[in-house]
Parts: sequence; C-alpha cells; structure tokens
Amino acid sequence: MGRKRHIQLTDLEQLTLQEGLKNHPKHEFRRGCQALLWNHKGWVLKTIAVALEVCPQSVSNWVTAFEQDGLVGLMRQKGQGRKPILSITNTVHQQALSKAVDAHYQDAGRIQAHLQTALGQPMSRDTVKRFLKKTTTPTIAYAEAPKPTRTR
Repeated sequence: MGRKRHIQLTDLEQLTLQEGLKNHPKHEFRRGCQALLWNHKGWVLKTIAVALEVCPQSVSNWVTAFEQDGLVGLMRQKGQGRKPILSITNTVHQQALSKAVDAHYQDAGRIQAHLQTALGQPMSRDTVKRFLKKTTTPTIAYAEAPKPTRTR
C-alpha cells in the first residue's frame, strides 16, 4: 500500500510542527507540517498523499527535506516558484506600462495587448490588472477629497 518510511520526531519537533500547522501563513508549509506529523504517527507516504491531495513524491520530498535541513527544508527556497512576468523594479516594464496606459486609459484588454506587443511576452488580463494595482497610487485630489456627511 505504500513505502514504509517513517521519521522519529522529538517532542519539541512535534510541538514546532503543530505550531507551524496552525499558524504559518503559507499553505504549502502547513501541508508539509501535517505530512510530517502523520508520517511520525505511522502513516505511509501514499496514504498521506491521498489525504493531502498531492503526489506521493511530494510527501517523500518533504520527509527528505526535513531529514536533511530540519524545519527550514519545508520552506520555499529562494529562486523556487514561478518568475514574475512583470516587475515593478524593471524600468522597461514601467515605461511600457506608462505608454500603454496613456494610449488605452482604463481598458485592461488593450493595455494587455499593448504590453504583449511591446515586451514580446504573453500575459493574462489578470496579470496586467495586478501589475496596475501595484504601480498606481491614489491621486492627491482623491486623497484630499472631503468625506461625505450624512444629513437628516
């Protein structure tokens, strides 16, 4: 039914993993903590994988990472994950966005098409919207607008 590979955790490690399971902001880290706790209780890798809806190789990777690096092994390392399509710190992206917004104010579809042409990079409308939200700031007029008062 699955490989018999179990780790032995100290009481402190169990407590740390339980706290990580309850409080860590990253879902991926919490799943790794849960997998390790179940593995310590005697669950086989395949059963853990089914319960967490991941492949058995992921569970095996979490166990190996924990054995080699401890709790740090469960955290995503620098350089892992998908690289951003658009970056706030990239001046080319900022300039292309500025030109696209000037040409197609408040039309995310056209801004997307303009950016794809200018940068030669496919991207979704949602990516463009997220990038716009990160780069725009409220105007001074909007920030200083008087708050409406309620009258009866």
